[in-house]
Amino acid sequence: MPYGYTGIVLRVDLTQRTIDKVAFGAPFYRKYLGGSAVGSYFLLRETPPDLHPLDPGNVLTIAPGVATGARVSGVSRCGITALSPLTNLVGDSQAGGNIGPYLKRAGYDAVVIQGRAAEPSYLLVDGQDVAIRSAAHLAGKTVIDVYQALRAQLGERNLAILQCGPAGERLVKFACLMADRNDVGGRTGMGCVFGSKNLRAVVVRATGQVEFADPDGLKQLARVSSARLPQSGFTARLREYGTPGIVAANAAAGNLATRNYSRGFHQDYARLDGANYPAEYHAGQTTCYGCVVVCRKRFRADQPYQVTDQLGGPEFENLGLLGSNLEVFDPVAVAKANELCNNYGIDAITMGGLVGYTIECAQHGLIPAADLEGRELRFGDGEVAIWLIERVAKRAGIGATLADGFVAALDQYGPGTAAYAVHVKNQGLAVHMPQVKPSLALLYAACPVGPDHMSSEHDWLLASGSDASWALGILGQEPVESTSTAKIRMAVYSQFYYSLLDALPLCMFVWAPASLHNYRELEELINLATGWTTSLWELMKVGERRVNMMRQINARRGYGRAHDRLPPRLFDPLPDGPSQGRHVDRALFPKMLDQYYACLGWDLETGNPTPSKLLELGLEWTGQGAATASPASRTPP
Repeated sequence: MPYGYTGIVLRVDLTQRTIDKVAFGAPFYRKYLGGSAVGSYFLLRETPPDLHPLDPGNVLTIAPGVATGARVSGVSRCGITALSPLTNLVGDSQAGGNIGPYLKRAGYDAVVIQGRAAEPSYLLVDGQDVAIRSAAHLAGKTVIDVYQALRAQLGERNLAILQCGPAGERLVKFACLMADRNDVGGRTGMGCVFGSKNLRAVVVRATGQVEFADPDGLKQLARVSSARLPQSGFTARLREYGTPGIVAANAAAGNLATRNYSRGFHQDYARLDGANYPAEYHAGQTTCYGCVVVCRKRFRADQPYQVTDQLGGPEFENLGLLGSNLEVFDPVAVAKANELCNNYGIDAITMGGLVGYTIECAQHGLIPAADLEGRELRFGDGEVAIWLIERVAKRAGIGATLADGFVAALDQYGPGTAAYAVHVKNQGLAVHMPQVKPSLALLYAACPVGPDHMSSEHDWLLASGSDASWALGILGQEPVESTSTAKIRMAVYSQFYYSLLDALPLCMFVWAPASLHNYRELEELINLATGWTTSLWELMKVGERRVNMMRQINARRGYGRAHDRLPPRLFDPLPDGPSQGRHVDRALFPKMLDQYYACLGWDLETGNPTPSKLLELGLEWTGQGAATASPASRTPP
């Protein structure tokens, strides 16, 4: 009997209304582990290169990993993978909470869904009993309403709900997935994929337990997390304030996107920092399955907006993109915008970027007055984001254009608006600024899932000169602003490590370099869960394999180096604040890309995996001419 995994993948065809349970052996799990590595495997195996992401043939995978379900901090995440309707590339979101552990406890290592239901439906996974049920009574309802309705219908005990909101039903291309009420699979439009399949929710009841090789050893590892937490620095601050508690530190470094990414600092930033919230805003906290960090802080307010505590509070990224990026420094206004995004099922990061773009375009007279419906759009006005979120969620007025992302907006309002469109491949950027953190310029431009701040470690790692850096083979110590070859190696090696975390999948707040657990304990976690005798070298190869699989999906779809571009604004020097003068060097950036591709072992011309790299990683089966696909065969978004 296997430990750590069940050996069973649930296959669901919504068109044919068929449900199959397919067995996979130990070599499969050792090679891919879980998460979006498993999701990428099914995309490569089963989707043709020219498939439209909204086609019923798009294969969506929900996958935990071989350690998921262990009551160890940071071991509860779940990967959701499919072709992205937003970027037209591989799409991937990660969600915490209970959905991953409950899926394992129901007896499955993954759910793989294809097809399109004839009517609004939800998938009920209740142990061995799996059924496709009508969701007609849920159509158009908000996330909270659907959550409450399903729990009333099915019972509250041991139930986890992963759903798209009404934005996903209406095919907003950056619609997200909500895991219960407090956790979000936010990026790359996986909620839109649910909507395209007429799938409102996947509901899982935990009916059993996961068998692990050494349960007592896992309990001891869990005690290590608890013992280290009080003195853990960054993680301890998350425990106290959640991610809102890191606003001040990032602002002080000039790393807080402000006024549509044109600045990195604003003097009013302290109002958004969680350590400064008045007591009445604090409404308790939630945590992911088995985690002692408890970083999810609930937020409640009565004025100037009523904000419910039932959808989590605004996280750091949302405080940035819906707050400082719009020069809105009232935390209640930001919390209200965040609540609306979560209740409709919208990625708040891309939404905030689109609001900033729309404000600047309107101020320069580039949007027709009729589209603005008589409104004056300006920075510092919290009502602007609230109005635009409502329009996007309902695909009404200007929202019908913005719901398709930046590319549609540029087509509608003209190339004169491009200077204000801060996106890569149609996806908005995170609040962290590559003008300040040069390694992020590479990951924003070239990450297979579009611009992402959680696909590598940030530049402090090389600057630390610590074992957290050296043990990954990142030798030396250089300042944060360095753009040397050492920084390129840091970006690549830490990308492999973070990719490993997404294959397991594990939480970066607990398992990232210099967090609660070290690399040896990561090996120990997998060994205790599975009974294998593994090593960091083997595990890092899984991370590298995942990155190459994802890039290969994109290569087969005609994407490559020509699309790894940054928005023009990032090349402009920041005008003031702690990061004054910092910018991405326009002349140097292509050379950084050359070095990045070279470190990855990819072709410098196409920016894609070579046959020899695929062979090394056991991925030669993915080739089929993909490595030589023309990098310009798709119009760059």
